[in-house]
Amino acid sequence: MNRTRLILLIVMLSVLGSLALLLPGWFKDPRQLVQGEWQEYGKIGYVEVTDSTARWRGSNYKGTFQYNWIQTDSEPYTAEVFRNKDKWLVGITFEDDDHAEVDFYIMDKLPAEARDFIRSRNRAKNRPEDELKLRFRRVKAEK
Repeated sequence: MNRTRLILLIVMLSVLGSLALLLPGWFKDPRQLVQGEWQEYGKIGYVEVTDSTARWRGSNYKGTFQYNWIQTDSEPYTAEVFRNKDKWLVGITFEDDDHAEVDFYIMDKLPAEARDFIRSRNRAKNRPEDELKLRFRRVKAEK
């Protein structure tokens, strides 16, 4: 009987040890995951993200934005983005390591024309009217 308990204890400790080694890979830190170069799905721009800076380049606009993480415990992760005197919040959700969705909480800061345009587009797509989301995919280095 004691030998059976010892074997079960060793097996349980082995399983727990294996899980302890695998779990950190399952829960990735969004601060590390977000870094790199990303392309918006509609190809309206690219974003190069470092540990505290995001550089946007598109056909008509280039800009550098600073950001700070506010919440990194669960999705959607929250960050505060700022440029000059403007500040706003974004929610970031990762579908996987190479796909992200960014929800901009800026509808109240947009001009009335832009809000009306976004709301009409969202209604046509059966989406919430005050939603402004962009989807990104990671740009892979060419081999």
